[in-house]
Amino acid sequence: MNFVSWAFVALFAVVFAARITIGRRKVEPAYVALLIVASATFYAWHIPVYIGILVLSSVIDYWAGLALARLDPAALGRRRAVLALSLTTNLGLLAFFKYADFFLDVARDVLGEGAGALPAELGLALPMGISFYTFQSMSYTIDVYRGVLAPIRRFWPFFLFISFFPQLVAGPIVRAAEFLPQMPRPRRIRRVVVYEGLWLIISGFFLKMVCADNLAVYVDEHWERGIRTGAGSAFTLWLALMFSGQIFADFAGYSNIARGAAYLLGYRLPINFNAPYLAASFKNFWERWHMTLSRWLRDYLYISLGGNRRGPVRTYVNLILVMLLGGLWHGAAYTFIIWGALHGGALAVERLLGLHDDRGWRGRWVVRATWFVVVQALVLTAWVFFRSRRFGDATQFLANFGELEGWTLGRMEWVGLLFLAPLVAQHVFTWMRERGWVHEPGPAARAVLAAFMVYGIVTLYAGTADFIYFQF
Repeated sequence: MNFVSWAFVALFAVVFAARITIGRRKVEPAYVALLIVASATFYAWHIPVYIGILVLSSVIDYWAGLALARLDPAALGRRRAVLALSLTTNLGLLAFFKYADFFLDVARDVLGEGAGALPAELGLALPMGISFYTFQSMSYTIDVYRGVLAPIRRFWPFFLFISFFPQLVAGPIVRAAEFLPQMPRPRRIRRVVVYEGLWLIISGFFLKMVCADNLAVYVDEHWERGIRTGAGSAFTLWLALMFSGQIFADFAGYSNIARGAAYLLGYRLPINFNAPYLAASFKNFWERWHMTLSRWLRDYLYISLGGNRRGPVRTYVNLILVMLLGGLWHGAAYTFIIWGALHGGALAVERLLGLHDDRGWRGRWVVRATWFVVVQALVLTAWVFFRSRRFGDATQFLANFGELEGWTLGRMEWVGLLFLAPLVAQHVFTWMRERGWVHEPGPAARAVLAAFMVYGIVTLYAGTADFIYFQF
């Protein structure tokens, strides 16, 4: 079951019907119970037995929160032991299911002929959304340990926080401090709520079903040709641009649907994307792309490692290490690690040059424009590694960039222009809005845009394709 399926439509219709009947204030016990059942059903639809993993993680973190609250703040050893149990459980489950085969492959590469005693690949199916709900659950115990969040006393509301189905599979990554305070707060459904929720859902489906899925057809069909010797610079560059649009539309579309569905059900989720291809610095790119993951890595990993408080060299090391781990979080493959390393190294170099601070741009438009080109070129280069299965495929794809030849607009290029155009328009509008030149569209303009998007969904849908981030 995913957002682009009739099963999800039926599930959401049942829950929304309950929202406007028995859950008008959103805090009614019957409505909350139905949300929990719907969330468990949504998760178990994939592999039913894996619901046990979600429950196990939730039970341990719920207990850890209560145990941390009971312990004396001076009992650092016991408090650290409880936190360690929580983190070890979460990261252990994540590592076992997501990285076991990868680590076995690494061990075989290192040991060579001595790897005969190693077990065969486990071939485990990845629990749906484990990378996302693991980070959510860890945010709870870390915040309780730090004393910035009071533990929740009842288990089922905590389980709803972990399993809330609109964002369970691919985020946004919602922290306990953002979600738990909303649970006891009554929130009636009003017309403005319905309008905003539907706007987010329609725009999300348009990004996914029209832009991302149509771009995916051509990216998937031609990517293997792009990694062949002699593919040509124009072809491979255009293919990389199409994938950069696909992954943005795919993930931003999912996030919009999740936020809209959650809003209709009575909960606000944080924004996850804000026109990332406008970024004129690597720092700003990560302030616009997958924003909830960026903030999580900053607050729970980068700052914990010392952030920028321990001198320049340690700061550069921390940036690279955090992004390496961010790359590994995306998938168990060398290509994801290289993707993270490219971004980590770029962040470190940018900080070394002083180009991370917006105050340094004043009066230096040439430097700003030049660095913008550098940023977007490296982002595009990194996407090639992200999309490629093997390191050699990515390097050959990039080598083809250097083969200069005449530019012709074939069918693939025209298709790319058609389905990249809405993404370009969105970025241009955001750029103008950030400068105060335009304002957000009013109700009438939104209604017209929504009608066009619905028409596009009905007439231009390329067929169901899995959300890219479902695999993470």
